[in-house]
Amino acid sequence: MDENTRVLKLINEISKVLSVLIELKNNGRFREALETIDKTILDYFNFDSEKFFSVSENFLTHALNEEKGLLPEELSSLADLLHEKGDILFKQNNLKASKKVLKNTLKIYYFLNEEQDFFSFKNMWLLMRNLLKSILKLKIESILIFL
Repeated sequence: MDENTRVLKLINEISKVLSVLIELKNNGRFREALETIDKTILDYFNFDSEKFFSVSENFLTHALNEEKGLLPEELSSLADLLHEKGDILFKQNNLKASKKVLKNTLKIYYFLNEEQDFFSFKNMWLLMRNLLKSILKLKIESILIFL
């Protein structure tokens, strides 16, 4: 299978997963949605999403681009999955995990913007909004703990 066919197949499969995730989220089945995301990341990108978050943000894009050899379209699909994961974690009030996932997702989008000129301002806006909500809510909860 040539590279273009492989990438188109991946994008098509990830699009199907994203539509399933929307249905799961709408029905409040967050745990199942998170499991679907983790399984998809393992199946299509060959890494465990928990280990993924143990690397530094600066090493993240290097590892994905250089060592894994992911193309911009693949990185974008991965970032879309991670964005969904961060959003679900936020809806579950798992703010620290949400913040970490969304920061890594943003790092991938910035990398795509700077290195590949392959960026969606719509995605960036949605991601920044979710990340800011997560950070603000986390800070407010931290302040309330001390009161």
